[in-house]
Amino acid sequence: MKTPPSFLLLFSLVITGPLAAQTTPFTRIADTSTPIPGASGNFVAFSNMVSVNEDGDVAFSEDNFDAPSNDGIHFWSAGDLSLIADFDTAIPGGTGNFTAFSFFGNGIEGNTIAFRGGGASDQTGIYAYNGTILEKIADTTTAIPDGTGNFTGFTTAYVDGGDFAFIADGSAAQQGIYLASGATITRVADQSTPVPGIGGNFQWSSQLGFDGGNLSFWANVTGGTTPGNIIGAYSPGGGLTTLVTTATIVPGVGTPFTSLSSPADLSGTTVVFGGQFAGGSGLYTIDLAGGAITPVATTATSVPFGSGRFTSFSPAAIDGEEIAFVGNFSGGAGLYVRQNGRLRQVITTDDTLEGKDVVALVISENALAGGYLAFRAIFTGGAQGIYRLTTSEIVDPPLLSKAKLKKTVKRLTAQLKKARQAGQTSKAKRLAKQLRQLKKELRAF
Repeated sequence: MKTPPSFLLLFSLVITGPLAAQTTPFTRIADTSTPIPGASGNFVAFSNMVSVNEDGDVAFSEDNFDAPSNDGIHFWSAGDLSLIADFDTAIPGGTGNFTAFSFFGNGIEGNTIAFRGGGASDQTGIYAYNGTILEKIADTTTAIPDGTGNFTGFTTAYVDGGDFAFIADGSAAQQGIYLASGATITRVADQSTPVPGIGGNFQWSSQLGFDGGNLSFWANVTGGTTPGNIIGAYSPGGGLTTLVTTATIVPGVGTPFTSLSSPADLSGTTVVFGGQFAGGSGLYTIDLAGGAITPVATTATSVPFGSGRFTSFSPAAIDGEEIAFVGNFSGGAGLYVRQNGRLRQVITTDDTLEGKDVVALVISENALAGGYLAFRAIFTGGAQGIYRLTTSEIVDPPLLSKAKLKKTVKRLTAQLKKARQAGQTSKAKRLAKQLRQLKKELRAF
């Protein structure tokens, strides 16, 4: 078990066992009935900052828009929940206490947690908890390497092998990707760097993939031969690479991508990314060396253990051969893992978790590591929780239980009525066909 700083408040809240309607075991990390360590009251809401390391430890943040004074970064390890930083925590290398934290995913590796924090007087920076203390990686007093002046803003931060990667801004529209190793910060690329293969200028979003010293990223390119979204990468030995553009042909479709999604996650040399094309979308992988693009799931993929096909996807997380994602389908959504080329259902919005109806599921690009998957569940009435599972313990649910069949028939019947009222003929035909099949299955019980 990790040894946290002495000022952290610890308590156990792990609950194991079959918490959901199916038999896959989940561990509750924290929910909206959990007291906030080092503060008063319970958690109210969580951000998209939910990350897991190879030991199964989970980092997450409170994010209460209505009463942000309790916002903070928290760390769960072997049943102990501890406070890393909140609005009572002094900014390392800065003035006063933190007043804000990033909403998006933080980096985690071992005991090290990297995140963005802000303070009074426009203070902002990248910080890390190293298992003992908080330290500054870079802030608005840090000079921009190969640039002019100091950094003026940051997105979030990622950690790998003791190094940190982040996207940061400067004055006069300076923006770039930077690596911090010890006290040295180097530029990977900025807006003056030509985009490999197509020219033009980079504009980045807030997220990166960082593993084995390699980086993956989404960018929007202005100018050049192929302006628009790209998926790019950087490796210490190979430099910058453009992997996918909106001129790249979608496998199995025959037309190019129309747009690409952020983030693009990375494990080893494999990048997973989302892409949209005329008439659909999907999740795909590609190697850092380029080559063939492999579909993970697309809008032509049947929903496993459900009915119909996927309609859209949230960004995916990758670790080794496993890929996790939230896929949407007609009337709901589910959390899925691809293992050994097969899609496995984890939990969907047709399920209950700890007796509560699930209405939404969220993962981040750091949600999968070492055979562990962490996610945020949102329930009817606004309650929320952070949960973790071991991917080797995923249990396939029945194809459709009688109760789920009835619920699905009811939902599709309502959708069919709306489609007919709206004059959506093709959609109504598709829904009617699905309903006939489901009612046939229901009569077989």
